[in-house]
Amino acid sequence: MKFKKISVGIAGVILLIAAGLPQTAVADKEVKMDLRFAGAFATGILHVDPMTGNTVPSALIHVTAVGSPGRAEIRAFGGVDTFIGFVVGCLGSTDVLLQINIDENPLVFRFQDLSMLFAKGGSGTICIDALGTGLIDFEINLMFDGGRGRFEGATGQAVITGEAEPVSSDGSFLAETGTVVGTIILP
Repeated sequence: MKFKKISVGIAGVILLIAAGLPQTAVADKEVKMDLRFAGAFATGILHVDPMTGNTVPSALIHVTAVGSPGRAEIRAFGGVDTFIGFVVGCLGSTDVLLQINIDENPLVFRFQDLSMLFAKGGSGTICIDALGTGLIDFEINLMFDGGRGRFEGATGQAVITGEAEPVSSDGSFLAETGTVVGTIILP
């Protein structure tokens, strides 16, 4: 009986000591992203690709976002896309729409505290009602890859869904609204 009490006592002391030791494997912190955004983008901006020296078109995007993890400005430039052509079934639509696939969509999220979150990759689809209203629907998958301030070393992913409407007569300047929903993983 005395041996049993001593064994239980020793086991209890070991558990207390183990509980008080620093944990060697600390879990990453997950931050939910749930933003709404509105802003504008311009298409067909020509710039020189510094890797090839070729002149390539790009879009310039600037939107303001509110929600979690805080108010942010989102900017993008230098994306890469592939023109697909007219298709039926673009993002589930039964209409004939012009489809463009996004191969790369680099973004910078700048938050009010001046922290930044980087999305260096991403892919998605843009569907344009080119035969009718000119309205655009899009869905873009993002992969977070670093940042500054509170997002240093961040990873994770999110999905941008939205719509755009041409403001200029040639359709090169558009207003856009949408959401960004996903998870940021902080080390």
